[in-house]
Amino acid sequence: MLAGRTAKDFVARISGALDGAERAGIRITAGTGTCDLEMQQLGIRAAEDDTASEGGPDHLEGTPRAVDPGAPDGTSRLCYFLDGVQSTHEVGRIGPVPIVATTVAAAIINRCDRRFSRMPFEIPPSVVRAIILPLGADERVDAFHDLLLREGLDKLYEELPISSADLVLDSTEYATSRPDPSDYVSMRAIAFGRARSLRERLESEMLRQWEGDDRVLEDEEGWIAVDGQLRDVREANRRVVGLIKSVARPEFRGEEVGVLLDLEAGKRTTSFTPGWQTSLAPVEQRTSWYLRMWPQQRGADALGSLMRIEAPRDTGSEMVDEISRWLLAERAPLAKPDPRWPAMIYPIHYVEKILKPLVQGSERAYTRLERQLASNGRNY
Repeated sequence: MLAGRTAKDFVARISGALDGAERAGIRITAGTGTCDLEMQQLGIRAAEDDTASEGGPDHLEGTPRAVDPGAPDGTSRLCYFLDGVQSTHEVGRIGPVPIVATTVAAAIINRCDRRFSRMPFEIPPSVVRAIILPLGADERVDAFHDLLLREGLDKLYEELPISSADLVLDSTEYATSRPDPSDYVSMRAIAFGRARSLRERLESEMLRQWEGDDRVLEDEEGWIAVDGQLRDVREANRRVVGLIKSVARPEFRGEEVGVLLDLEAGKRTTSFTPGWQTSLAPVEQRTSWYLRMWPQQRGADALGSLMRIEAPRDTGSEMVDEISRWLLAERAPLAKPDPRWPAMIYPIHYVEKILKPLVQGSERAYTRLERQLASNGRNY
């Protein structure tokens, strides 16, 4: 079925399913909105981006210490930049089971001659909307899921790329154990986690499209910077770095932490493999290091202005120095007014800036849907 092209089309389909639910006697209560839940997920993401493990890191350059990567010369081979955003709402409930709506958007921009241009991809779409609910938890939920499919929302299949912009997802699809459908808090957290994984999948599919793009294959010098961890890197293309701009849990331990906290602006740490990656297959392991982008800012803690960088596992110390110099060269222009600017490069800020309007329209549409559900005539 054809996917709706706008958030208004998407919400109209949900409204159609709600009408069907009313006729079937399925009572749907208005949800709680987004703010508190979204902040909760931001905290989860920060913890995942820097998850320390009990085993500690595998140090690749000997004893942890501060390293001077050399002065940047104003050049950078970072020519492509990938980022994604999301807006997630609990729009309703069937009993204690939350119905969550999310909009995720991602893009890759190319910087050429100091000008940004967006790389177009037919698949996956740049914006994806989804209703997320748990299948098998409640007969009423399963019935509402079927109504959403009849209204034109599509399922998402693991073995196929994202091709539809309007989806209905099972929040428990990847759950290791069956959650209790009466546990509202856990069901809500699982649904928001499913929204986050949808965004990550969209970003990964875009990265794969980039790796196979003819323009990229012809450009042997251009690298791509990905906001966040490197979750999907093909062996055929190693010109990718991940930028984690929130150091929630430093990997260094004991006296090693002092090296990190005292790191001066423009300096990096020795490289390492994060402890939680050491048990993974070699192809899934990354070389990481910390880089202090700016002097510690007034009012910020000692972890402010620190960026953790990920690169393919076989990245040597000379390449670590070179990538660090590229990032130091990216300090101008500043990524202001974003409060994360001390550990954020401007091109990533730019990608977020062009993506946010794509999800803001959905936020307004979801808010209208919540108001409809809350009204006397729409509290099914």
